[in-house]
Amino acid sequence: MRERAVAFHSPARLVGILAEPEPATEARGLGVVFLHGWTGYRVGPHRIFVEAARRLAAAGCHTLRFDFRGRGDSEGDHEATTLDQMIEDARAARRLLAEQPGVRRTFWCGLCSGGNVTLGAASLDKDVDGLILWSTPLFAPDKTAHQEVRRRGLFLGEYLRKLFRRETYVKLIRGRLRFGLIARVLLGRRRPAAGARDPRDSARHIMRDLRGYHGPALFIYGSRDDEAVGAPEFYRRYCEENGIPAAFHTIEGANHSFYSVAWQDEVIGLTERWLLAAGGK
Repeated sequence: MRERAVAFHSPARLVGILAEPEPATEARGLGVVFLHGWTGYRVGPHRIFVEAARRLAAAGCHTLRFDFRGRGDSEGDHEATTLDQMIEDARAARRLLAEQPGVRRTFWCGLCSGGNVTLGAASLDKDVDGLILWSTPLFAPDKTAHQEVRRRGLFLGEYLRKLFRRETYVKLIRGRLRFGLIARVLLGRRRPAAGARDPRDSARHIMRDLRGYHGPALFIYGSRDDEAVGAPEFYRRYCEENGIPAAFHTIEGANHSFYSVAWQDEVIGLTERWLLAAGGK
């Protein structure tokens, strides 16, 4: 496996890491672009993208993990970047990967809002060969009041459990409890000013525009994912109704970002097996 830094434009100058199989490794002709979440960058939480990209490259795939505009080493204004601009970045990254020698089929792999970007990009580039979606939440237009209540209830339950932990009071004494963050989690994300559009929402109805994509998709969720309440059921129903061959996996006990070595290994293993099977068709 070999890695090298790359730069490309979308139109902002974006920076990423391209991983390629060693010449002695059997090349599979598959390319995967990793798409991080809203506040992340190209390594992903606890380096999950690094580990996944290197493992896939060692298995004979090309991979590209990059920073969206305004994140990491890429140019741009983080606060001004919108979901639609991130979709534009994802499409540019796929074009770059598709140009690499030996790459014949391309896939997107997104985590959290990176999964929303994946769906948004596929709604425009329906010729992509497959979608890998980790902990992908619902888009705002698809959320219901009931789902939001369930989501906040899960968070509230977790905070109540923390009341009985010694470390919670240690943080309180040391002034390290983030009350503002807790309030935002329980009350919902901050609403944009009147007349303004939330940058995390697309100007399009992505799930409507996704109709017509019939490639395969892999969805992976943790059973304790507080941020994707209702999402597996929604996407399963959507795929069945729109002729998308989709596989769904739930990792028992895992949270939104798969914060354990065992959970991470399971996510990467499921992804590798699915990708090699889908890419071999």
